Amino acid sequence: MGVQDPSQIIQPAAQTGSVYLDLAMALGAGLLVGLQRQRAQADLAGIRTFPLIALLGAICGILARVFEPAGVWVVAAGFIALGLVIHANRNVGRSAAKDDEKELKAGRGIVTEMAVFVVFGCGLLIVLKQAGIGISIAAATAVLLHLKPSLHKFTAALSDVDVRAIMQFAAISLIILPVVPNRVMGPFSAINPYNLWLMVVLVTGISLAGYVAIRIFGSGAGTLLAGLLGGLVSSTATTVSFSRMAKLRGGKCAASVAAIAIASLVMAVRTMVLAFAAGGDESGEMLAWLGVFTGGSVVAAAIAIVPAWKDEPKQSEAKSQFENQKNPTELKAALFFALTFAVVQVLVIAGRQYFGNSGLFAVAAISGTTDMGAITLSTAGLVSRGEVDGATAAAAITLAAVVNTIVKVGIAWSLGGGMLAKRLAVVLLLPILAGVVVVWWVVMR
Repeated sequence: MGVQDPSQIIQPAAQTGSVYLDLAMALGAGLLVGLQRQRAQADLAGIRTFPLIALLGAICGILARVFEPAGVWVVAAGFIALGLVIHANRNVGRSAAKDDEKELKAGRGIVTEMAVFVVFGCGLLIVLKQAGIGISIAAATAVLLHLKPSLHKFTAALSDVDVRAIMQFAAISLIILPVVPNRVMGPFSAINPYNLWLMVVLVTGISLAGYVAIRIFGSGAGTLLAGLLGGLVSSTATTVSFSRMAKLRGGKCAASVAAIAIASLVMAVRTMVLAFAAGGDESGEMLAWLGVFTGGSVVAAAIAIVPAWKDEPKQSEAKSQFENQKNPTELKAALFFALTFAVVQVLVIAGRQYFGNSGLFAVAAISGTTDMGAITLSTAGLVSRGEVDGATAAAAITLAAVVNTIVKVGIAWSLGGGMLAKRLAVVLLLPILAGVVVVWWVVMR
């Protein structure tokens, strides 16, 4: 009674070629996973079986459309039948290997079995007009299966502290964020707890990526890679570490200059990412102006890299720079950043309201002495709300970046000595001048 005329569904689709296209995409999705399983010498299914499984899913999807609304039972029957075939195949395999006590004791994984069900579902999704999702899942499955050695190596390289860092980030992003209130409150209605914590998740996530990379590559990383990874965690902390290293190396500072310059470049790129995240669709003009400072940082890093190749420190020296890196996902650190962000947010709005752009610039200059994240997110948020134009916001953020860069030179002088500070100042002079030009141009226009 609920059966539709198949010609009403299949024939029009066939005339446009959509059914054949869906079947071809299902076949391709199955081939992709089957290729990987064949290369891995999986005993359950390979390059021929997986395409057939995807086509079976596609056929079930077509029949589900024909017999709608009872089509859900067709899909369920397909999954059940597939499970029975896998079960029967495994029983045959166990019977054939019953004398191999070692194999029976070790058991087998179920990765290929799960891939079978996933590919069946991908074929089903494709014919149900969710081709993008189905193909993406198939591609992700093939990549995940192929990365088995790399994933095992990655897991082995993590310590208990590293795993705790990942779990803490999961708590910050997946447990705390969904329950945070999404409404404005506080002085000047400047604080939205949800948006505030979302920015904490963003900044912490970037830092965690650098932290994990440091733990994986730290023991063999050269100074240049150290500057790149350290900049993801904290360019200021990286400056402190390599300034101390230059002092210990008795004035040999080319590698330290390069590492600090690269960390500063990462800071500039990170600032643009945060500005885009907070500014949204209105961030175009702001990013264009911020790109001037970032461009200067690119040139500075390139200039510093050349002499650094001859001054690359030993791996043990580079490794020592990672030993004091702190877990960036500690709840204490996250709460401190949230508090800092909230305070800067209020100061930015208050300064802007009572003192205009000069108040905004004053807050930016003060914030730049310690951290770039809070002032960037707060100022870019004004752009997204239409309270400040992109050029003015970019000038404030750039001013903070210039101050932050000058502070790095001061750190180098106090911890690494006059030679390091002099060479670093020469290298970083270009982004500093580029930033000054941006601020001057915007203020004087």
